[in-house]
Amino acid sequence: MSYSKLVERYTVRFAIFFTLFLPEGMLRKIFSEKNNFRPILPPPPTPPPVVEITVGPPRMSIAEYSTATKIEYVPERFLIEIAGPIEEVSEVVKRLPSFFDELDYDLNKMVRYIEINFTPQPIDIKDAVKNIRSKVIFKGIEHLSKLVGADVNVYSFSLSFPETPLTLNWFQISVEPDVNSPSARVYVRLIKRSERFDEGVNFLDIIPKVLTIIKELLEESHD
Repeated sequence: MSYSKLVERYTVRFAIFFTLFLPEGMLRKIFSEKNNFRPILPPPPTPPPVVEITVGPPRMSIAEYSTATKIEYVPERFLIEIAGPIEEVSEVVKRLPSFFDELDYDLNKMVRYIEINFTPQPIDIKDAVKNIRSKVIFKGIEHLSKLVGADVNVYSFSLSFPETPLTLNWFQISVEPDVNSPSARVYVRLIKRSERFDEGVNFLDIIPKVLTIIKELLEESHD
């Protein structure tokens, strides 16, 4: 499913932050050939370089799934990230509770929170900027226009709940025109954070519906 000439499938990152450290052996049992994953073996040890520069905690590749989905673990952050096409990521996360259960672990009790990141991806919208400006009204903007000597108006917009992202429960959607083709398409970004694993699983299923609504709203007649 795609709403743009630029993409074939939309992708997403599903991050699971755990309360405690997860042993590598446990993860490799979960993401194993038995469960239809392609395990990625750890690289052989190499002598340390004379100078080593590391940006952020190292990621450990655990496995791959289906055509383009990757599973990585960041031990220092107690984080598993599943990244790939929405349909494939959804398949993986829906099966995770049963995989953990087979090893006598209750996944829901182990999860601190989840975060879904739908990085900026395009939707083709005719007259994108014009339609945004017909939908989003910025009251009092005339005073700013007089001050800067230009008739400024809304170019992009962002919606969120609640008022601050300083919480483990957060949703944000951002819409910004393609700077190289602002009258033809927009880039949409979604962030969903929740303390409940099942809420994150359900959100994956509605991402296509969210994109559909954005497209319909911005293509709706503004006359």
